[in-house]
Amino acid sequence: MSNVYQCSRCCPTSTFVPGWAQQTPTPVCPQQPVPVTPNPVIPSTASLPTCTPLQVVQPTPTTVLVTASIPAEAIITLPAKALEIKNIRKRLKITQSRFFNSPPPVAGVPLDTPRLFLAGFVRKDIQFSQAIAQTATTVQGTINDFVIDVPWSCVLNLGTTITVPPTLFGQQLEYEFLSTTTLPAGFAPKDKLISGDLTEFNQISTEFLNTLPTVSLVFSQINEMDEALDRVALQGGPFEEGQFTKIQEKMIILVQVLLTFPQ
Repeated sequence: MSNVYQCSRCCPTSTFVPGWAQQTPTPVCPQQPVPVTPNPVIPSTASLPTCTPLQVVQPTPTTVLVTASIPAEAIITLPAKALEIKNIRKRLKITQSRFFNSPPPVAGVPLDTPRLFLAGFVRKDIQFSQAIAQTATTVQGTINDFVIDVPWSCVLNLGTTITVPPTLFGQQLEYEFLSTTTLPAGFAPKDKLISGDLTEFNQISTEFLNTLPTVSLVFSQINEMDEALDRVALQGGPFEEGQFTKIQEKMIILVQVLLTFPQ
């Protein structure tokens, strides 16, 4: 007769051990297999397309007015079946405005143009009706409210017509002092070793702190088209009524920003 030990997920512990079990080898619970987590997927660097602004105007030497048209698209899933979209209130938000100045001209190197990175989201407050009771000729419903942020981004090529303050670059310059030492045996007594001193390190470090321009939103306009993707007939209701949860929207965002450079 043999003793069979059933191991649970965790081996139980007890302070009392009976005499008949003291000579029996202690059962070893097999270790539970550790789930293997795959390596995280690291997204590759995205190549952002460059947009051409509708207009770039420099009203003053320290300000630049940029007008751009930015297309955006999204698929939105509503939290409940919608009978009809009643209203969509929208507000444009800018979360990133980064100005890249063109580097100074260098002989033999093509001259680049200034760029403006813009990114943000459109806050959308979607109000829609949801059917709760219906007959062959009527539908009774409630009004629901759903808020979602739709991201957008754009890189604007500001061209070569504007004049902005140049970017100042820091630099590090090393300098040495002349050192004259006596040569070892084998050289003429009048000869000396004349060179820089290898025992010293002298350097001048220059640092310029450039100031990024401030960006303010002057004007925005959002032209959108929304279309249901999964609309099905409303069972037991009027024949022309239907319900859906997914909508596809396309937007044209017209935005105007003012860049103000420090004097």
